[in-house]
Amino acid sequence: MNNRFLRLLLTLFICGITACAPTGSKDKPIKAAIMRYNQLLADGYRSMNMNPLQEVATVDQATKLYHHMAALGEGKLRMDSSLKGIAFVKIDQPKPAEATVQTKETWNFTHINITTGKKFAEEHGFIYEMKYSMKQDGNRWLITNVDTISGTSTNTVIPWPKADRSPLQHAGGNR
Repeated sequence: MNNRFLRLLLTLFICGITACAPTGSKDKPIKAAIMRYNQLLADGYRSMNMNPLQEVATVDQATKLYHHMAALGEGKLRMDSSLKGIAFVKIDQPKPAEATVQTKETWNFTHINITTGKKFAEEHGFIYEMKYSMKQDGNRWLITNVDTISGTSTNTVIPWPKADRSPLQHAGGNR
């Protein structure tokens, strides 16, 4: 099976699990928007194109992610990531057209050198606690902001290289 089919199958499986969780029907479209956001986010980093995120995120939120992706690109890196699991910890709707959602997510990600195609850094099972702010626009939910509450490394496969920040040696010896 190809990778794209496996990702689709995993996404459908996770959506199926979360749809079966005891919750009100009003939460289902909110959860679906977050699941779609995470799929488009991973796809956006992989393809280096964040425009499709506007399907489930505001232009401002998609632009923030574009800037992060572009900064990676300027460093000759692109990120390949996959959501391995998600738990919806808390869903609040202070107003009918607003929601805040807290999740606990497990991700695998690899930073790849664009020039060489070699892995630069890799992490498996990274655990994020996230907070999504959302608003309803017609019959769809849009993500307006995402905050990282915490992040925990559990399995660093390839660590980030250490930056050499030693003082420069001057010509003519030490001073």
